[in-house]
Amino acid sequence: MEQERDDEAKSEGSFDGIVTDLRALRVNTGVVTYAEIARRIGRHRGQLNGDGVNDAPARSTVYDAFRLGRSRLNPELVGEIVRALGEDEQSVRQWKVRCYQVQASSERNCERDPVCIEDAVVPARNPELLKSHRSRYIYVGSVLAACMLLDLIGHAVVGKLHLALFLDMIGTATAAIMLGPWYGVAIALLGNSAGMVIHGSMALPFALVNAAGALVWGYGVRRSAWVATFTQFFRLNFTAAIVCTLVAVPILMLGYHGGTGHESDQLTNTFTSSGQNLLSAVLLSNGITSILDKLATGFIALVVIQWCTSRIKSVDSEFVSPVDNLFRFSLRPTARNVWPLRDYSAVLARRV
Repeated sequence: MEQERDDEAKSEGSFDGIVTDLRALRVNTGVVTYAEIARRIGRHRGQLNGDGVNDAPARSTVYDAFRLGRSRLNPELVGEIVRALGEDEQSVRQWKVRCYQVQASSERNCERDPVCIEDAVVPARNPELLKSHRSRYIYVGSVLAACMLLDLIGHAVVGKLHLALFLDMIGTATAAIMLGPWYGVAIALLGNSAGMVIHGSMALPFALVNAAGALVWGYGVRRSAWVATFTQFFRLNFTAAIVCTLVAVPILMLGYHGGTGHESDQLTNTFTSSGQNLLSAVLLSNGITSILDKLATGFIALVVIQWCTSRIKSVDSEFVSPVDNLFRFSLRPTARNVWPLRDYSAVLARRV
């Protein structure tokens, strides 16, 4: 018993002890993702500077602060992390003081043991961690290439079968939801540029439509109020459809006199024949087509994302998809009031 107390005291007075308590704090606050912690720190720094600039640290920097076996620990960063996890200023000061005390103790020990100075100068590298991140980058690159291919396949299928849908944003939605809004914008621009091979120069102006949809999907899924359930994800797809229509209609009216030869033009003709003016007819026909298209696109992208993330997580368990919770949401009445899990790490924590 006495030996256990001594080990506990040594642990509390070491960097590993601080990291262990830091991990416990993160678990107690709902397993906030490292990326979200970095964003919260960036927002707080922007408020302190008064310029509103989000000076967020890298996600890897935050991740390293939770890694055991460290020979150094930045007290200021630790203070920012615990503040981001909901601690008050008094608690923040206590964490920083604790880091300074352990750092001072470590330096005193180094003065008596020159070997530890060499260990501090040459940082230890974890080959498995480096391999994991390298594999993740390969997978992410593969996902981007697959997204490009999905958009091209959508262009080709619609052009070949003359469908009354677009299906040219499945890859764009996948990249925007899974990796981030600006990845989606990049795929939208590249996909429409490549789509010129199938549809000619007509495809290029509509890259703006696809980019607008990518921003809605990319930013929308990163708001928990938008993707907590399938119903809310349905609403997000509907919003993307409306935004795409608002961007597409001016392009159709100014550049193509209301039609491009797409199958949806038949619906426009139906509305004009019923007495609608051209603008109203184009707005209605494009809106209806866009809603059906974006709903199909969003849920197809969801299936693709689930398939991709399951493989990325096999080599990087820290990878978090913004729509992880959708695949764990229960439709049973007893589970409707349960706040959905926010990330994959929460699932692991609950299994322990």
